[in-house]
This record gives sequence, C-alpha cells and structure tokens, in this order.
Amino acid sequence: MHKFNPEHLHRLDNEERLELFDPEKTLKQFGLKPGYKVLDVGTGTGFYLPYLSKMVGPEGKVYAIDSQPAAVEYAKNKVEKLCLQNVVVLQSEENKIPLPDQIIDFAYMAFVFHELTNPGEFLSELLRVLKPGGLIGIVEWKKEDRDKGPPKEEVPSEWELGLALEDVGIKVGRMVDLGKYCYGVYAMAPDPELEKKMNNPIKIPPSL
Repeated sequence: MHKFNPEHLHRLDNEERLELFDPEKTLKQFGLKPGYKVLDVGTGTGFYLPYLSKMVGPEGKVYAIDSQPAAVEYAKNKVEKLCLQNVVVLQSEENKIPLPDQIIDFAYMAFVFHELTNPGEFLSELLRVLKPGGLIGIVEWKKEDRDKGPPKEEVPSEWELGLALEDVGIKVGRMVDLGKYCYGVYAMAPDPELEKKMNNPIKIPPSL
C-alpha cells in the first residue's frame, strides 16, 4: 500500500498539476449542484477546494477532511488566503469522519482510495455521513505503467474499485476516462425509499 509522505505536500500544489488534472473539468463529470453539502476526503493541500467552493456556491458547504495534521494546516491556510467562506477544514481519522449522519450530498475522493488500510470500513463510515442516494466521485491512478504517481501494483483497477464499492452496497453508475493518468468512478449511496418505490410501482386504475 502506498502512503503519501506529508513532507512532500508542496509538490501537490503547482501549475503542472493543474494542467495535468484540470480540477474544474474533472469535477464537472460528477454532477455537482449549487447548494450541495460536499465532503472532500483526503483534501491534502486543498487542491480541489477553490473549485468545489465555487460549484456549490454560497448556499452550499464544503467539508474538507484529512488524517494528516500537516495537510489540515496547509489546507486551512489556503482556505483563509483565498477567503473560501463556505469551506471548513477538519482533522479526521482514517475510518472516522467528524460529521453527523446523513448530511452530505456529494463525497469526493481524489487519489486517496489506494491509501486506505481498510477500504470496506472506510466506505461504511462514508455511507453513514452520506444522504440516502448521495453521490460519490472517486478519482484514481490508472493501473498501468506511468511516469507519475505510485506503482501500478499499488492502485486498484476500475473493476477492483467498483467491486469494493458494491461490496458495501454502493451503486456504481459509470466509469469516466480522465486522461492519460487517471480514471473516475461515479457512484451513489443506496436509497431504501427509492428502491421500495421501484419495487412497488404505482398501479394505474383501469379506465371507466
């Protein structure tokens, strides 16, 4: 398992990374709407925070979490510097998110999944804070030879990631090709009420 060294945080905040991963274009793949409450998992340098903040607007809220104190401090400084008034940065534990149940509309994870020690435990905790039917966007490195990122042996393939999500009841919507280095997974938390309606369609009475 590849764990990012927080001493290298500064390497994640540069113009080259902006060009490689185009955060605004990437986030548009996942259907964010104004007013959403968003969770940015493993925010790191807060690379995506300005774009998430803009997309949800003043009526929305972005909760950025990271288990590394150095990353939390870095992201807090960025939020203050950019005056992102709808963003809150929080210290978390890997499998414990410091938020109440069912408040998140959209959870975002970029280059984080491959670092999880226990993916199933983390995803169960993620489901706790997501609203029923809440959306999930995950970005990961492609499982192939690359000149950037962790070794291919340490990242999940699209199939492996999709299987991990489905194992905890998350519905995989579609896979997204995000260019040379990475791919995205668009998924949804289960919604028991919606599933009940789908299993019990409305009966239309016969015409008189």
